[in-house]
Amino acid sequence: MKFGVYVRGAQTYPKMLELTKTAEKLDYYGVFLNDHVEGLSGDRKEPYWEAWTTMTGLGVETKKIRIGHITLFNSLRNPAYLAKSVATLDQMTGGRYEFILGAGWNEPEYLGYDLMEKGRGMPSAGERVSRLKESVEIVKGMLHNELFSYDGKYWKLKEAANVPQPVQKPFRISVGARQPRMIKITAKYADGINASGNLQNIARILGIYHKNLEKLGKTADGVFISGFAPSVYLMKNKAEYDDTLQKWKARGTDINVAREYDFIGTPEVLIEKWRKAMDLGMNMSIINVRPSKTIKENTEMLALFKDQVASQL
Repeated sequence: MKFGVYVRGAQTYPKMLELTKTAEKLDYYGVFLNDHVEGLSGDRKEPYWEAWTTMTGLGVETKKIRIGHITLFNSLRNPAYLAKSVATLDQMTGGRYEFILGAGWNEPEYLGYDLMEKGRGMPSAGERVSRLKESVEIVKGMLHNELFSYDGKYWKLKEAANVPQPVQKPFRISVGARQPRMIKITAKYADGINASGNLQNIARILGIYHKNLEKLGKTADGVFISGFAPSVYLMKNKAEYDDTLQKWKARGTDINVAREYDFIGTPEVLIEKWRKAMDLGMNMSIINVRPSKTIKENTEMLALFKDQVASQL
């Protein structure tokens, strides 16, 4: 099992770079940033670094760690232009870009930035998924061909040029998927899936995914299965673990569910939970290790997690 590090919590570019370089020194698989233009809670005014520009900076200031977005917001970019950007960044980083695409879901961004133009707002879930399917076909086509044409419902390309091509050949395309239709499209058109959430969510998503792979005559050996655990709580001992769960219970959390499925526990507990994720086929998990309130604490937790959990998997 490989582990990537979610770096948005560092908040500023210098701190994200510091966290990224720490992850690289600790030999983590990659660093990842969510792809939004504004904060997702509160008054939406928190400083929010644009994800593509930020990841480009992190990529060129590192040497071996992979970089990526969790996940790319499909409606932010024309898919043909996105493919051009991907190829460019992959070249700039010597083949280190990890591609994960999502359909988009945050309505304030659609409205605030008029992403669909002419004040049309956020499309229905069905349309967003249909658009993602076309985007996957377009990106895949352009990352494997110097000239590519496409005739779809939402985009029509006439010999779109993409030179130079990416360093990685073939170039892997993953999709962040949670619901049945999206998972079905992912199994058919993409090279991998990102299943977010706790073990219960991962099992549900991958159960559907494996069934669709089987129908298509594919196997899990031929795809890349990743996950996103935005909150991983590494507890020092059983006493701290139990105390934290009781605090969660006081604020309404079902601690039986948390104990069974959430990524919280002592090193031994977390090792067992990720072994279950591995049994479901997961190859890589993107994590944000807590408790940590400062960059110093975050880097310390990453080192502990690497030593106590990741090294055992």
